[in-house]
Amino acid sequence: MPAFRPAYLICGDDHGRVGERRTKLRAMAEAESGTAGVELLEGDACTADRVAAALSAMTFALGRRFVIADGVERWKDADAETVAAAMQGMDGDGLTVAFFAREEGRHKVPDALRKAVERAGGQVAEEATVRPRELPRWVVARAAELDLQLDTQAAAR
Repeated sequence: MPAFRPAYLICGDDHGRVGERRTKLRAMAEAESGTAGVELLEGDACTADRVAAALSAMTFALGRRFVIADGVERWKDADAETVAAAMQGMDGDGLTVAFFAREEGRHKVPDALRKAVERAGGQVAEEATVRPRELPRWVVARAAELDLQLDTQAAAR
């Protein structure tokens, strides 16, 4: 079984990749704890008050419990502060919270939420689309990850 961090924030303008990461995390969470161990808050149910209540709720569930909050790109700074306060009392042993944000235009994740995830010992992952003019550099970087050498002129072709 994988080791889970206490908190995750997956955000960015690559909405497909953010959705893939959410699907994968939910499947892993259900494999770890069963469907009863996963609380999904999305759409209108993804409010800061509901997430904070889920984080501080006492349950009889055995094993790790997961709270998945999908739609935090609509939150304001005050919402993030509410959840950050609830995260301070989290014990990382039995609870994992994952925030998902599909950013675009003025809909961005509040900085207070990023900082709260980092303070909790969590991970922030940016999923950004590659702009056409940045594509050759992106291809060179992916080639380097595979121990291949490729120059930007060859990548541009």
